[in-house]
Amino acid sequence: MEYSINTIKHVYLVRHGETDWNAQRLIQGHSDIPLNIRGIEQARRLAIRLKEIPITQVCSSDLQRAIHTASAVADALGLPVCQHVELRERYYGDWEGKDFRSIREQYPDFDPWTDTESKYNIETYSDMQQRGIACLTNIVRGSNAEHVLVVSHGGLINAVLHRMSNGLHGTGKTKLVNTSLSHIQYQEEMWIVHNVNDGTHLDGA
Repeated sequence: MEYSINTIKHVYLVRHGETDWNAQRLIQGHSDIPLNIRGIEQARRLAIRLKEIPITQVCSSDLQRAIHTASAVADALGLPVCQHVELRERYYGDWEGKDFRSIREQYPDFDPWTDTESKYNIETYSDMQQRGIACLTNIVRGSNAEHVLVVSHGGLINAVLHRMSNGLHGTGKTKLVNTSLSHIQYQEEMWIVHNVNDGTHLDGA
């Protein structure tokens, strides 16, 4: 079946499971940090939850915390994981490995979410947002799958949700929990946001 702009595509955006750096509130960016024990359990619960959805394609950032989260679901469904470097978290350059509190104290006048040029070797917010939107669009346009799982990172997911919802959700509005599920839809060249930051599979964890 060839792709049609009228075909409805459902995409389930998932933030990767927890890492030790998440727990310590350290900036990860492109640093390749593995899931911790809690993150592995979160991914297991996510896999159980997603058995209810007829997912036939699984995509992921190429960083191991995202791949391992995606693999928990893909293995349960008997599917491969397609890796996309464009789904990586924002590159934080000189800030990676530092904690958020010290960054705010050291750089009080720099707002990384509204920057229009690169500072401190950090990828701009707009560049991250654009590559995220472009990657998601290319995935759905190039696939016959009607239900696609995409595992990425909090910053990137929030950036694309912000664009798709005209600022109702995402950056500055939504604190995505690890392995939370956000449901978006692509139809007639438009993105529609249905549900954001669903972590009900984590209840009692």
